[in-house]
Amino acid sequence: MRYLATARPGEENAVGGGKGPAGDERPSLETIRERSIAAAEEAIRKSGSRPDLHLVQAIQALDDMDKFLNVTSTRAAEWYGLHFPELTPMVQDNVALCRIIVAAGRRDGFTPELLQGRGFTEKKVEAILTARDRSKGGEITDGDLARVKALSSLSVELSGERNKLNEYVEGAMKRIAPNVCEVAGATIGARLMAKAGGLDRLAMLPASTIQILGAEKALFRALRTGARPPKHGILFQHEAVHAAPKWQRGKIARTIANKIAIAARVDYYRGSEEASIKVSLDKRLATIREKYKEPPPRQPEWRDRSRDSPQRRERFPRRQKSSRR
Repeated sequence: MRYLATARPGEENAVGGGKGPAGDERPSLETIRERSIAAAEEAIRKSGSRPDLHLVQAIQALDDMDKFLNVTSTRAAEWYGLHFPELTPMVQDNVALCRIIVAAGRRDGFTPELLQGRGFTEKKVEAILTARDRSKGGEITDGDLARVKALSSLSVELSGERNKLNEYVEGAMKRIAPNVCEVAGATIGARLMAKAGGLDRLAMLPASTIQILGAEKALFRALRTGARPPKHGILFQHEAVHAAPKWQRGKIARTIANKIAIAARVDYYRGSEEASIKVSLDKRLATIREKYKEPPPRQPEWRDRSRDSPQRRERFPRRQKSSRR
């Protein structure tokens, strides 16, 4: 209180020597209020300029853009399928299909020159042209075609912006958290950072929490019902986890979470790149793959820990409540 009420150079002393009668605390309280507001504004200003929070917004925008792109491109492909239904099974990529729709228009616009410049093989081009001649799709009006082409053009443009945003996220992760980017990857590391609330909070989390970030619903369901807890959350998107056999995923996710916890602390407190983290991770993953090649023996059914399982009800029958008068 004394520190906040101390007058700055050129100001009158607010305690005893300020305006008003001696001992009046109103000037000093006003000074405390003004300086507290100024300190809060400065803290908000510094927090809003943190680069990791901008990265959090970028990865969340990327996820939202992926959802919107998937919806719009799928809708355009289904809408155009009323006119040319045979084309949809031949072109699996909806964004590539939207590019063809914008360039060709009606199915009569599909020519060998148009298709050969888009990465199709000769057999695929012949199949598309044959399907064009034998198509069972209905006719489409100019107004409907204009709307389909506009929706397809929006999907193509959105795909380009999505690629630019993805490049920004990768560059920002290499600049802000190089070790987390090296261990987890750019997008997974950014999603973990967004889930934690920033690089500072990610650096404070234990490895066990990082391992299940993104699987909160499954965790609380396990705590409520007694079922098995989740082994991984966002980390399931890591190539080393989802490509591994089921009996290795928990150990691999735990190892990656350990290294991410170390990498986040190094990035936040030191800010330098440590190549030894990735080297030790690769060595540990190789050990897990070698040690646990074969699946473990199947556990007996009575080991089911679910509270509602038949085995548990049989072993631990509930006592009947006696009615007391």
